[in-house]
Amino acid sequence: MSTIERTVYHDRTPLPLERTALPARPDHDTVLLVAPTYFDVRYRINPYMGGRVNGARARSEWDRVRQTYERYAERVVVMDPDRYGTPDPSESGRGHVAPASLPDLVFAANLGVPTADGDGVVLARMATAERAGEPAHFARWCRAVGYDVFDLPGDAAFEGTGDAIWHPGRRLLWGGYGVRTERAAYDGLADLVDAPVVTLELTDEHFYHLDVCFAPLTEETALVVPEAFTDEGRARIDALFETVVEVPLDEATGGLACNCHCVDGEHVLLSSGNPETERRLRDAGFTPVPVDTTEFQKAGGSVCCLSLLLG
Repeated sequence: MSTIERTVYHDRTPLPLERTALPARPDHDTVLLVAPTYFDVRYRINPYMGGRVNGARARSEWDRVRQTYERYAERVVVMDPDRYGTPDPSESGRGHVAPASLPDLVFAANLGVPTADGDGVVLARMATAERAGEPAHFARWCRAVGYDVFDLPGDAAFEGTGDAIWHPGRRLLWGGYGVRTERAAYDGLADLVDAPVVTLELTDEHFYHLDVCFAPLTEETALVVPEAFTDEGRARIDALFETVVEVPLDEATGGLACNCHCVDGEHVLLSSGNPETERRLRDAGFTPVPVDTTEFQKAGGSVCCLSLLLG
């Protein structure tokens, strides 16, 4: 690829990109879920966190999410936190955190981002001490099942697919920054995945990750929370999507409606209890598939946070 094709397009830099001129990218059609063995709310690192978790109900909700993915996705795999909780010799000196001490490990999206071809993953570097031990468990699983594993250069915080989201069908990454992930992370990431990155600044703690306010549904259509973005950010989204469906602010913050996943270009898995978002999705030609994620919303996550697309 040429230099311009792996440029990081920051907020006020020109955006000389046309979506249809970008190289095609193979679909990432494997959905990774992490078993909710140790899920709980033990600290507060985003505005949504709080409340007592019902463990049995959380497991039931997670099972339903898995079953729903199995209905619509090409392939679903599950990582068992206990099986990959023991460090291998190559990790000497990195420290070890037991999975029981990582209640947010269930939120697979934050563990890394797949490479464009889907054969590898770039590990996250968590912004908070509470989650810093999670990527090592993910790395063990990746190596065990045959994915190449890459570390992001530098020391900037980077929270995986929570903030770095591939454009469907195209070799282009969208990169959220400003709350958890640092903008500097994308300079190294663009080189690692050999693709351009269009950054979007997040300025509200309620939108602590890009995936709670931005969901590319297809190559042409995105679901967004307009209030999450600067004027420049909204203009960038408008420039690269033909259709932008807006999520009402009350459903974005009250029901995490935008933390959803369009599995197959038609069916959109999203948290239940968001009727206006469902209506707007239907009006845009999609089929909403609501699933209950009440317990996980107590930690600030829903369908998209619980899943990670791999090749």
